[in-house]
Amino acid sequence: MTRLAVLGDPIEHSRSPRIHAAAYAVLGLDWAYGRHRLTPDALPGFVDALGTDWRGLSVTAPLKEAAAAWARDVDPLVTRTGAANTLRVDLRAAWNTDVAGIVDAFAEAGVDGVDRGAIVGGGATAVSAVCALAVMGADRVDAWMRTPAKGERLVTLGAELGVDVRLVGPDAPPLVGDVVVSTLPAEADAVPALAGPRAILDADYASGASRYEGVGPLVPGLAMLLHQALRQVRIFVHGDPEAPVEREPEVWAAMVAAA
Repeated sequence: MTRLAVLGDPIEHSRSPRIHAAAYAVLGLDWAYGRHRLTPDALPGFVDALGTDWRGLSVTAPLKEAAAAWARDVDPLVTRTGAANTLRVDLRAAWNTDVAGIVDAFAEAGVDGVDRGAIVGGGATAVSAVCALAVMGADRVDAWMRTPAKGERLVTLGAELGVDVRLVGPDAPPLVGDVVVSTLPAEADAVPALAGPRAILDADYASGASRYEGVGPLVPGLAMLLHQALRQVRIFVHGDPEAPVEREPEVWAAMVAAA
């Protein structure tokens, strides 16, 4: 049996096992998908010890940078962001499907172009969000962080992409953006005020509710999870995140139902 899993810490809340299992059932693949709780320091040893029955891994916080460092072959987005959320163990290869997941989640909600974006948080998902907002056309992104000095990599990445990333702290006025991507974990104890965005994507789906209820139109974090997971399925099946798998409309419907 071919084996796959999702890695993270925490990981108990992850819906990836049932989403992926639904996809492989439609495809008629005898693949088992589990979950493992790991710290970043433990990831290289864990992956190196996997047997030949292992094919791929989904990677979530706080392991994305460690996953990127483990891989020998990486896609351009991993090189750009320093973060990977998808590993092909058999190929020692890594991809970042979070960027496409964010773009597709907004597009599904009817938002496919922006002039100005905003990000809440500064971790690996925030780095992917800068890339996603650049793809959507943003020329300015304000990034709210409790410690703005830790956000210099967002500024550097923005400069590479032609996006003016400005770091703001807890005492700043309400955060302005056509769209907002919040990457804060569930345990975060503070969020910024927002100035009437067109749409808000809250990447934290574990709680089942959003701290931004009533602030503006919400794009469910599950939408991002599903869209990035579809690309992971493609990678695990045939290695190309942009090439559909067989019976993909049925695969997608099964994944949505399982989520």
